[in-house]
Amino acid sequence: MTDKVVLSEQDWQIRHFIYQFFVEHGRPPAIQETGGHFSLDDEEARQVYHRLHQRHTIFLEPGTDRIRIANPLSAVPTSYRVVINNRTLWANCAWDSLGIPAMLNADAQIEARHPLSGEPVRYAVTAGELQADAGVVHFSLPARAWYDDLIHT
Repeated sequence: MTDKVVLSEQDWQIRHFIYQFFVEHGRPPAIQETGGHFSLDDEEARQVYHRLHQRHTIFLEPGTDRIRIANPLSAVPTSYRVVINNRTLWANCAWDSLGIPAMLNADAQIEARHPLSGEPVRYAVTAGELQADAGVVHFSLPARAWYDDLIHT
């Protein structure tokens, strides 16, 4: 159960480092990069990644030690491209595409694809306000079920 995993202060510092690195480089750090930053060997860093994953603070690519998601950021290109200060980041869904500019307190241009038609959809966040044509975002599952299949939810 996720609430039984206890995170240390260093685990939380590593989580913060993961987010900083992700935003700066457009990708999450590998275990070796995180370990090097914190003077941890690969196994110690791997254990931290797995504790963070168990607590749902990051999501590892299934069967690996690679970070796939650090909400709202995606390590793989998706249908939700978020451009902030000429830097491209990928969001996991429409909701996360708004979460990235909120997290960074920055303006953003967002290019998405309609999930059914594939048509491009463009919107922006300027000074904390959504700039978009009328539209609807539909979540087919309640939030409590999203983590059941996080990649395809």
